[in-house]
Amino acid sequence: MKIDVVKREKDFLRVSGAESESYLQGQLSQEIEGMSDGESRFTFLLQPSGKVDAWLRVTRQTQNDYLLDVDKNYGELVLARLKRFLLRTDCRIEILNYSLYTKIGRSSLNGNDFGDGIAIPYSWFDFEFTDYIFKSDSCSEGFNLANDRVWAEVRIKAGIPEMGKEIDTSTIPASLGIIDSSVSFSKGCYTGQELVARMDSRKGGTPYRLVRISGTSGIAASQGVLLKDGEEVGTITSEIVIDNDFFALGFLKRGIESPTEAQIVDEDSNEKSVFVMPLEG
Repeated sequence: MKIDVVKREKDFLRVSGAESESYLQGQLSQEIEGMSDGESRFTFLLQPSGKVDAWLRVTRQTQNDYLLDVDKNYGELVLARLKRFLLRTDCRIEILNYSLYTKIGRSSLNGNDFGDGIAIPYSWFDFEFTDYIFKSDSCSEGFNLANDRVWAEVRIKAGIPEMGKEIDTSTIPASLGIIDSSVSFSKGCYTGQELVARMDSRKGGTPYRLVRISGTSGIAASQGVLLKDGEEVGTITSEIVIDNDFFALGFLKRGIESPTEAQIVDEDSNEKSVFVMPLEG
C-alpha cells in the first residue's frame, strides 16, 4: 500500500570521527552525549553572541556518526560554521546528497520498508509527522507525492519556523517559542549558551515572539504588517490562503497578549480582522 508524502527541500551533512560526539556537544544547543542510535533531536547552532546561525535536526546513526538536516540552501552555512572551531579535532564534516519525504501523521512503516531509508516520527504541538530520509534523490515506489502546497499549509498551521522566513542571523532563540524542543538546560557549555540561559531566566522577555495567525475574511495576501487598534504590533513572515481562509506565521510585539484579535492590511490596502494565537494554543 502506498502512502501519501510531501517531498521537502533539505540540505544534509554528515559529522563523523572519534571526537564528533564531543565536538557537537560543544556546538549544538541540544544534549548530544547519550543519544541512542536512530534518535533525533531538533537543535540550534548559535553564534558566539547567542543569536541563531541555523535551526536544524541531528540524528545519531551510530556512535560518533551523526546526520544533520537543515532547510535548503543553508547546508553550506552550517558547514562553514561547524568548521570554524574545528581545530585539531578528529571530526569530519561533509555535505551529502540525500532526500527527505514527509508523511503528515504517524506511519507504522519504517525506513527499511523502502530500501535504504530511515524513518523519523515526531510530534509538533498538536501535529504528528513521519520523515523518511533516503541516500538518493529518487522517490520510493511506495510513495504517492502530494502537492508542495500541502507542506506549506501544514507548516504554517503547525507553527514550524523556516530558515530565511522566521529565522535569520538576527533571531534570538527564545523568540521562536521552540526552546523546549531545541535546547537542553542540563548540559555543559556550548557556543552561544549565555544568551539562551539569560533569556530563559527572563521567561519570554524577547522583543517579539512567534505566533500563529488566521482569518476568514477573503484575504488574498497581506502587506506583511500586523496591527492592533491602528498601531503596528508585529510582522507576518509566512502566509497561505486555502479555500478563502488565511493562515500565517509572524512575530507579535512584547506586551501584547495572545490569543487576541488584530488586523492586517491586504494587498488592496484594506484592513482585515485576524485572530492571533500562541504556538502552543
